[in-house]
Amino acid sequence: MNISKVYKPKTIEGKIYKLWEKSGFLKARIVKNKKPFTILLPPPNANDPLHIGHVLYVVEDILCRWHRMRSDPTLFLPGTDHAGIETQFVFEKELKKKGKSRFDFDRETLYLKIKEFVEKNRGIVKKQMKRLGFSLDWSRERYTLDKNVLETVFETFRKLHEEGLIYRAERLVNYCTSCGTAFSDLEIIYKERKDPLYYMKYGPFVVATVRPETKFGDTAVAVNPKDKRYQKWIGKEFIYQSLIGPRQMKVIADKSVDMEFGTGVVKVTPAHDPNDFEIAQRHKLAILKVIDLNGKLNENTGRFRGLTIKEARKRVVEELQKKGDLVKVDNNYTHRVAACYRCKNIIEPTLMPQWFVKIAPLAKPATRVVEKEEFKIIPKRFKKLYLQWMKNVRDWNISRQIAWGPRIPAWYCLECNHEIALEFIDKRGIRVIGQYKNLKGRYGFSEIKKGLQQLTAPKQASYSLKDGSCKKCGTKNILQETD
Repeated sequence: MNISKVYKPKTIEGKIYKLWEKSGFLKARIVKNKKPFTILLPPPNANDPLHIGHVLYVVEDILCRWHRMRSDPTLFLPGTDHAGIETQFVFEKELKKKGKSRFDFDRETLYLKIKEFVEKNRGIVKKQMKRLGFSLDWSRERYTLDKNVLETVFETFRKLHEEGLIYRAERLVNYCTSCGTAFSDLEIIYKERKDPLYYMKYGPFVVATVRPETKFGDTAVAVNPKDKRYQKWIGKEFIYQSLIGPRQMKVIADKSVDMEFGTGVVKVTPAHDPNDFEIAQRHKLAILKVIDLNGKLNENTGRFRGLTIKEARKRVVEELQKKGDLVKVDNNYTHRVAACYRCKNIIEPTLMPQWFVKIAPLAKPATRVVEKEEFKIIPKRFKKLYLQWMKNVRDWNISRQIAWGPRIPAWYCLECNHEIALEFIDKRGIRVIGQYKNLKGRYGFSEIKKGLQQLTAPKQASYSLKDGSCKKCGTKNILQETD
C-alpha cells in the first residue's frame, strides 16, 4: 500500500466525520449516576459563513472531547440563529442592487422573501463545522425559528409580562433612521469625530451646540446650580425669538450641566438627547418631538418641515447668520457620537413607545450568585466589570422595527385604539401612511391587514396577549404588533 508523503485532509477527514456520525459517537446519552456535561453552541448566523470570532468554538469542542474521554455523558448542542437585524440588513442590500427597498413589500411578503434568502444560504455553516471536525450532536440541531423554539419564546414573553417584568413605555431609544429600527445600548458603537460647535444667541444667553437643527424641540435652558454667572436667572422665564416665532423658555438648574462647556448654558431638547431627556424627567419639562422616524424634521418645525437633519442644520445655521444670532463657530470641536453597529450611520435618539424588560429584579440574583461565587467568572479580573454592569444596567429595549423574526405576541383592537399609526400597501400597490381614525372610512380592515408593513401604537394603547375578538367591543379588527 502506497502512503502519500503529504497529508491530504480532503481525502480522509470527510470520511472520518461520516464514520463518527454513523457510529453515533457524537450523540449524547444519559448515563445513570453520572453527571452530564453540556455546552450549548452560541448559534452562528444561519445565512453567513463562519468568521474569526467563531474560533472560540474550538475551546468548547476541546472541553467536550475531554469530558467524553472521561466517559462523562456529553452533549455539544448545535444550532443556528435567524439573526433578525443582521439578516434583514444583508437582504436589504440585495434589494437595493435590484432597485428595490423594504417599503415595496407588505410585511408578510418581505418576511417570506427573507426566509427564501436564508434557506438558500442556511447550510453553509453546518458544512463548515463538519469540515472543521466539531463534535456536535446533529440529531439535536436547533434553529431559532423552529416551531418549538418559538413556542418557548412566546411562553417566556407571556410569563415575564405576567410577572411585571415586561412592560410597554414611551422612552428615548437609540434609533437608526437608515435601518429603520431601535437598538439596545449594547448594539451601538461610539466614535470620536470633529463637528462644528455653534455659539448662538438665545434670548439673554449664548448657548453652544453641535445640533442647531433641534432647537425647535427645546423646552428649557439649563445651568449648573453652582455657576455664579447665572444665579439670578434660575427659575425665571424669558421670551426667545426663534426662527419660527416667539417661544417662552424657562431657566432651570441641574447639576449635570458642565460649567466648562461652551458658555455654561445649554439648551434642553428632551425628545432628541438622552441627557436632556433625563433632565426633563427630573424637572417635569415638556417633551416636543421635532424629527420623525425617517430622519426628517416634522410638523413642529414650521417651514423647515421635510428637511433631512443635514439639510436642516445647514439652513438653520444660514438663517441664524442672516438674523445676526450666530455668534461664532468652533470648527475643531471633538466629541463622541453614537453610531449604528450595522450600517455605521449616526444614531438618532428618538422618543417612541417600545417594549422593555425590567432589569433590576433580574440583576439582583445575578449579582448575588457571583458575589457568593456560586457562579465563577474566569479570569477573575472580569468579575469587577460584570458587577459594574449589573449595578448600572438599564431596562432593556427588546423592540425591533423589522419584519424578519418572531413578532411580539401582543394584539391591538383598531376600534378601541383609533390613534394607532399604520403603514400599509393598498390594493392598488400604493403605500399608505396615517392614523386608523383617518383611514377607516376609506380602507377596509382586510385591505389594511393584507398590506400591513408596520403599526405604531401610542403608549396608552390597550392590547391583549391573545389573538381573537376584542374583549371590550367584540370586534375582530385586531392586528398583531409588528415589532
